[in-house]
Amino acid sequence: MFKFPLQRLLKLKAMREQEKARQLAVAQRDAAVEEQHRADIAALQSKGTEQVAAGADASPSVGELVSMRHALTQMGEQLVAAQERAAAALEVVATRNEELSDAVQERQVLDRLRDRRMEEHRAATHQQERLAMDAVALARFHATRSGDHETTKG
Repeated sequence: MFKFPLQRLLKLKAMREQEKARQLAVAQRDAAVEEQHRADIAALQSKGTEQVAAGADASPSVGELVSMRHALTQMGEQLVAAQERAAAALEVVATRNEELSDAVQERQVLDRLRDRRMEEHRAATHQQERLAMDAVALARFHATRSGDHETTKG
């Protein structure tokens, strides 16, 4: 029976690969959330800019203009922060993707080694079986031959 000496390590590598895949999925979800948040803020800022432009035609007071400008400035700052968070989340996704690729490669190396060792074991077992069968055939041949000699002598 074939037993791969590094089977425990292979199992650990497979578990590591699954963990890296889970971490990648979480990072992708987080990046999608951050991108949606950034898009929402960008849409609000665009709507606010349109409202300011539309309100400028109505001759707003100085206080209203200052208030609108302050709100747009804050939205701009929030948008920049959201863009930075979205970019950072994408960097995490790229890092997790690389880690997953590395984990997959490590497991595949061990898989190939196991497959090669299994094939070597099969070949050795087949060779042993063939030698055993040859020995049995040779013994039968000699037994038959010595039985023929006794019949001829007698």
